[in-house]
Amino acid sequence: MEQLSYSNVLLMGRPGSGKGTQAKRLAEKFGWEHFSTGDRFKILRDEDSEIGRSVREAYDAGKLLPDWFATYLFESVVLSMSPEKGLVSEGYPRSLGQAEIFDEILSWLTRPYKVLDLAVSDELVTERMLLRAETEHRPDSATKEQIMARLATYEEHTAPVLDFFRERGLLVSIDGALSPDQVTEAILRELSA
Repeated sequence: MEQLSYSNVLLMGRPGSGKGTQAKRLAEKFGWEHFSTGDRFKILRDEDSEIGRSVREAYDAGKLLPDWFATYLFESVVLSMSPEKGLVSEGYPRSLGQAEIFDEILSWLTRPYKVLDLAVSDELVTERMLLRAETEHRPDSATKEQIMARLATYEEHTAPVLDFFRERGLLVSIDGALSPDQVTEAILRELSA
């Protein structure tokens, strides 16, 4: 097994950039905790409850859920983890406020981390998300209009998060247009550096 310099990783990138695939691979390979707001929101979305209805309404429209809600979900996972277990997070943080809290929590817990941005074009993201909507029955990205709304939300809320981590010297960009195996190799190289 590789010797890594970081066992706490934040995967960022546009919707459809491959964050989920890479996060699952890392979690499986190293036995890390995989935190995905998207996965947690999908579970809540299907609940027949007041929270389920609220999540479903925002999620299906491609909108972000409230900062406090995503933060609560993240905190409930990371604060219950054993200190030696690695963490791979994707989908959180998605706003500047969440990024500040993410940094504060991991710093306070003495969990040095690396931020990897899977860079992909809007065209490739659109192609990937339409295919995913078809094969995985994803209601949040079934049309080009929904995808454009998600990308606009990303640019408005999440793109500034990249600057937050870049200014701290924690951000590395990886070509997300490569094959999944090549992206995994590039990630492992960065985490070993």
